[in-house]
Amino acid sequence: MVENDESPKSSRKRKHSDVWDHFEEVEVLSKKKKGEPERKVKCKACSKLYMYPKTRTTTTMKRHLDGCFAHHGEENIKKGQGTLNFDAADACGIDLPVVSFSGGYDHAKIRELIATMIIVHEYPFRMVEHFWFNVRMKTLNPSYQKTSRTTIKNECLQIFKSRKETLKKELKHVGKISLTCDLWTSNQTLCYMSLVAHYIDSEWNMQYRVISFLELEPPHTGIVISQAIFECLSDWKIEDKIATITLDNASSNDVAARQLMSKFKARGSVFFHGKFFHVRCSAHILNLLVSDGLKAIEPLIENIRQTVKYLKKSPSRLYKFTEIFKSLNMSTKRGLCLDVPTRWGSTYKMLEHAFSFKNAFLHYADLDANYKWEPSSEEWRLYAKIRDILAVLNMTTTMFSGSTYPTANEFFLLIVNVKKVLDDASASTDKFLHDMGNAMLQKFEKYWKECSTLLSIASILDPRYKMDLINFCFPKIYVASDIEHNIDSVSSTLKELYEHYESDHTANLVAAEKKVDNQAVASENGTSSNSLMAISTQFRTFMKTTAKKVSKSDLFAYLDEAALNHSEDFDVLLWWKQNSSRYPILSKVAKDILTVPVSTVSSESSFSTGGRVLDNYRSSLLPNTVEALVCSASWIRGSQKKKKANKDKEDQDDLLEVPFLDKDPSIVSTD
Repeated sequence: MVENDESPKSSRKRKHSDVWDHFEEVEVLSKKKKGEPERKVKCKACSKLYMYPKTRTTTTMKRHLDGCFAHHGEENIKKGQGTLNFDAADACGIDLPVVSFSGGYDHAKIRELIATMIIVHEYPFRMVEHFWFNVRMKTLNPSYQKTSRTTIKNECLQIFKSRKETLKKELKHVGKISLTCDLWTSNQTLCYMSLVAHYIDSEWNMQYRVISFLELEPPHTGIVISQAIFECLSDWKIEDKIATITLDNASSNDVAARQLMSKFKARGSVFFHGKFFHVRCSAHILNLLVSDGLKAIEPLIENIRQTVKYLKKSPSRLYKFTEIFKSLNMSTKRGLCLDVPTRWGSTYKMLEHAFSFKNAFLHYADLDANYKWEPSSEEWRLYAKIRDILAVLNMTTTMFSGSTYPTANEFFLLIVNVKKVLDDASASTDKFLHDMGNAMLQKFEKYWKECSTLLSIASILDPRYKMDLINFCFPKIYVASDIEHNIDSVSSTLKELYEHYESDHTANLVAAEKKVDNQAVASENGTSSNSLMAISTQFRTFMKTTAKKVSKSDLFAYLDEAALNHSEDFDVLLWWKQNSSRYPILSKVAKDILTVPVSTVSSESSFSTGGRVLDNYRSSLLPNTVEALVCSASWIRGSQKKKKANKDKEDQDDLLEVPFLDKDPSIVSTD
């Protein structure tokens, strides 16, 4: 017993160095001594073996601990460094994962994070096989296991499936959904259809999700498009929740909208009496208007385009041009820029920048005999005439093409402003402006009649405007004989819409009360202890028969109150959320109307993602893989509650100070 008691004491005395706390003695079979047991020391963190130090020295073990990544990882955990710290501002609206080391290395979790990174940042699958990527991952944690591109692709597909099920559950609790749809041809010469769902969630936040990015087999007729859309909606089980669909002005889309409308009517799931089901993309409508407006100055556009190409091809020519406008004391921060012919906004930007250098072009033409594209004074004069019109159209297109997807109430003033400048051009005494204004106005009014009622109702549901904005703007954009008729049309449509919601609301209340009454009767019949509940039920029935009908509905109560003062950071959805108890029926109308998109920009933006996913180095991806990557990226990023950047706030300020509201009608300018 004495020997047994002294042995551990003497062992503890020998192992007085702190290094021994991180090692343990083990016996292993020796390879040199033909399988005989051999005593060694093993690192507790990484399990590496060393010869047992017979002289009790710990130099080798200390040297190992200094370079042991697993050991330092454990030390960080003891110091409370078990999570990855990121600035919330860098999260881009994504909930950052919290990675804990307390449970050891979890390769499945790391693989999921890498797949999420690939989806969100649109990296290629082969990235996980890159040498230096694996060096970095191995350096961060020696336990990291290399992953193949096939494995990470399957992980991305698994994320797509799991998040799709999560989104399906979320959409079950959504009342009505508005869609945007558009087609795109990839570098594989395959046609993809992007379908985006827009809705307002239970917290009154605007949400939009790409629910489909599928390959569309030819021919791309309206029948084929409508069938593909309906099959997608059936897959998501939301075919009875679609309120509107926004499409561009292609004739095949008109057929698709009619086909979908007939299917929804047969199912009894047409909302808003079908008046707003097919919404035409306002951005495409403006593009048609601008195309007509730019035809008159097509020679100027081509001359400027060729001039920019000519100057930028040669550094010496560009330097000479720079010296000219400096000598003319022309102070401008703008530079020459080349447009993309299919994007009229870039053409307007090219013209605006060139307009600042028109005198420099004149002097440069005198110095360079090879320069043959100098715009004439007549071309500049024509551009100056339509410059203000193009500025308004450009501002409106920019708002329609914004990345924040504002609610529908923001668009009424934009459209009204466009109509006002076209009316002024049409009424101009200048023949050029008069003819161009007439041509653009006829095309505008063709589509304005279809969207004016929807946008008018959306603006009425903005508590800053209500009917005041309608009463103020309609006299400015309609002839006197049509003003009262158009105002009455908007008012009657809103009232009809409200009454439809009111009847649904009443029916739901009656059904809920009947259910409670039946439960109370069942309880009364089952036991006498619930007699008090039965009396309460009878009293409610008595009150229903004697109660007086409410004299004022939500709608009239809302309209009778004074409009709110304008605020830069006003959030219309937050206001309705806070006042939904005061206007229980009208708030439902607002939730469904304000979410209607007036352009297909949200669908087109997914094509930008698709173009990056299907670049020239990844053009062999299968369509189902492309859909998984594009849709998953949309779901992971999600849509935060609308947070406007400083530039967006400035744009809102510009909208509140619409040019024609505070200037002479004969002067239309955005400067």
